Amino acid sequence: MWIQQLASAQVAEVLALAERAQATDGVDPLNEEARFSLTRANAEHLLAQRDSQLVGYLNWLPTLHTAQLVVDPAHRRQGIGRDLWLQVPATPAIWGFATLPAAQGFAAALGLRPIRKLAKMSRPLAGITAPTPPDGLRLRGFGPSDAAELLAVNAAAFAHHREQGGLDAAGLATRLAEPWFDAEGLILGFDDAGLAGFHWTKAEGEIGEVYVVAVAPRAQGRGYGKVLLEAGMSHLAAKGFPTVVLYVDTAEEIAVRMYERAGFSTDHQDVFYAPGPQEQL
Repeated sequence: MWIQQLASAQVAEVLALAERAQATDGVDPLNEEARFSLTRANAEHLLAQRDSQLVGYLNWLPTLHTAQLVVDPAHRRQGIGRDLWLQVPATPAIWGFATLPAAQGFAAALGLRPIRKLAKMSRPLAGITAPTPPDGLRLRGFGPSDAAELLAVNAAAFAHHREQGGLDAAGLATRLAEPWFDAEGLILGFDDAGLAGFHWTKAEGEIGEVYVVAVAPRAQGRGYGKVLLEAGMSHLAAKGFPTVVLYVDTAEEIAVRMYERAGFSTDHQDVFYAPGPQEQL
């Protein structure tokens, strides 16, 4: 039975299931969007129980037409994942994190093909210093009055990227309310025409993250992305983080090259599977 809104006890069960899977697989089976949706009304949920224990969970995001699926390691190869999958009302795409062999086999059995790759990259923060912005670019932290302009720049910069480009006021408010949010770590770059770009850092646990780097299309090609990237890394280094990570679509060649030049290397890749012929990755 599809559930439109999980109860708090069910959310706790899903998170515990995800922890068991991560302990076995070494990777979180649910990304940030799926985790946010556990307490919001933008997803639909399927739960599989065995002896009163949650052993399988499927998250379906109709607006993105994507699913995420996790099965308890102790109950795999029993058809639980397939049973959940066959209840999805449409044929969705699905994320497979860290290219695990089990995920590859599951996708292939369902006729799904890899169409995108998301690289997780990292680098140490030792030796990072604050950059000197070019003339005409002013950097500062985020304030509540910046929300509309930030959303507009984000939408323009990621117009081709439905997940990130679809960030709306509600999604922004959810993220601003997270315990890890740091207004000074959301670095805005202004020029004479307004907000030219931003670097949103994420400070959580023991590792900092390049959460989002965006440059308005009108301001691209001026080196603003590099300056914003360095400013965010400097902020994380000053807070004591030894390492920084980021996630980038491997098809974004300009961004990948910028990160590689900044000293990042790839740790692993997540794969996005969907129906249809395999594209050249």
